[in-house]
Amino acid sequence: MELMFQKEDLSKYLQMLQGVASGRNTLPILSNILIRAGNGKIEMAATDLEVGIKVNVPGEITEEGDITVPARKLAEIVRELASEHAVKLVTVENDRVQVESGDGVYKIVGMPADDFPPMPEIDGDSFTISGELLISMIDKTEFAASTEEARYFLNGLYFSLTSELTKVVATDGRRLAVASSETLLADEDEGNSIGVIVPLKAIKEIAKIFVESPEVKISLKENQILFADDDATLVSRLVDGEYPQYEKIIPDSNEIEIGIVVDSDKISGSLRRVSLFSNPKNRLLRVDVKSETMRVSAKSPEFGEAFETLEVSSANGEIDIGFDAQYIKEALAHIGSGEILFEFKDALSAVTIRPVESEDHLCLIMPMRLDA
Repeated sequence: MELMFQKEDLSKYLQMLQGVASGRNTLPILSNILIRAGNGKIEMAATDLEVGIKVNVPGEITEEGDITVPARKLAEIVRELASEHAVKLVTVENDRVQVESGDGVYKIVGMPADDFPPMPEIDGDSFTISGELLISMIDKTEFAASTEEARYFLNGLYFSLTSELTKVVATDGRRLAVASSETLLADEDEGNSIGVIVPLKAIKEIAKIFVESPEVKISLKENQILFADDDATLVSRLVDGEYPQYEKIIPDSNEIEIGIVVDSDKISGSLRRVSLFSNPKNRLLRVDVKSETMRVSAKSPEFGEAFETLEVSSANGEIDIGFDAQYIKEALAHIGSGEILFEFKDALSAVTIRPVESEDHLCLIMPMRLDA
C-alpha cells in the first residue's frame, strides 16, 4: 500500500477517529485505526465495539492495500509534521507503516487489517435529516443528559423520529431539555418511526463529524443506529432501557399560574455574576419576582452575599423560588439570545423556560427549597 495525503486533510480525519480508538481497551486492535485503499477511495475506520466511525479521506492511491496502525501515535506524528510537505504512507515488511514527509521517515508497528472488527452495514428504517438542524437539536439538549452510571438509561439522548415530527430529549431526573422540529425529516417511508436512546459518547462524535453536513441519513437495525453522510459513517449501539415518559412532567398550559418574560442576555449576565456567591454545597440561587422586577440573589458563609435587580418585559404574577445556579445558567446558555418565557405553577413545582419567538425548544428545571 502506498498513499499520499495533504497534511491538513490527514490530520483532520485522524483527530475524528482518535476519539473512538482508545488505548484503554483490552483488545490491542481497538487502539488502532484501519486504513484501506481500494476501488479508487481511501477509507479509515476506528471502533471500540460500542461506537464505530468510518470516513473517506481525500488522497492519492499509488498502490492499494490495507493495514491497521495505532491511532494515537499516527495522529501525534502527523500533527507535528510541517504543513508545506505532503505525507506519504507506505506499508513495509512485518506489518509496519512508514510515514514520509519532507526529510523525515517514521516507521510505526501495525497489525493486519484482517484482525480489525468489521463495520456493520445497516439497511433498516431510514430518514434523511438536515445536518444543521440535527447538530442544533443536539446542542439544545445534550447538556441535560445524566452522566451517572447507575442511571444508564439516561446516559444518552432520546431520539423520537416520525414522518411528522422529530424530537430530541435529554434529562438527568432534575432537569429536562426537549428540541423538536416539524420540518427536519425527508421521510423515505411514511410508516417509519424511531424511538431510541443514543449514548452520549456517540452523540459527542456526531456533533463533531457532521457539523458541516448538508444532510445526514439515520438508519436503525436491532440494537444499533447509523448516522451517515457522503464522507462519514458512525455506527453506535443503542442504550438498552425504557426512556422515562417525559411528557407527563411538562406542565399543561392550564396548570401555569405565572408567566414572566425577560431578556436572555440580561438575566444570563446577572446569574453568572451573582452565582459566584452561591454556596458551593448546594449552588442555591434565589429568584424573586415582584412588581415587574426580578431580583436574583445568592449567599454563602465563605464568600458573603450578592444580588442584582433587573426589569422584566412582562409578568402576570409574583413568585419567590430557588434554583441550582448551574442548571439555570446552562439552560439559558443553550436557549440563546432574545426574550425568554419563564412559566411557573408554584414555588415547589418545575419551571419551564422557552424562547418567546419559538416553540421548538424548552427546558424544565426542578426548583430547590428555600430557607425560611
